[in-house]
Amino acid sequence: MTSTVQLLEQIAPGIEKELKPRLQGFLGSFVRAYLPQHWVFETDEDSATVQIAPTGAVTVAPGSVPSPDVTVHASKHRLEQLLTDRARPATMPPDVRVVPHTAKGKVAFDQVRGRFGL
Repeated sequence: MTSTVQLLEQIAPGIEKELKPRLQGFLGSFVRAYLPQHWVFETDEDSATVQIAPTGAVTVAPGSVPSPDVTVHASKHRLEQLLTDRARPATMPPDVRVVPHTAKGKVAFDQVRGRFGL
């Protein structure tokens, strides 16, 4: 079975590729204001943290950080389905809970949730 880290590592390069060009120029200063970001993905089996640096670099680490910007709780099966399909559902599935812990986390989640299939 694929770990949460492995699932997130599959999509991290695409997110980084999309984000880095958006950090350039005048409008990039607005995007950079929301970085860094730390998103924790927790399942019934494990957890992983997606870290987005001010440079746009996206890394994935096992476990969770103490003060994330967003926490996503889902069963392993559901998270794998969402991250693999990456087709944003019309409504959040009832077995997925997203908790924004910071204002910048909430804004960022609302903007990029589709990249995670949420």
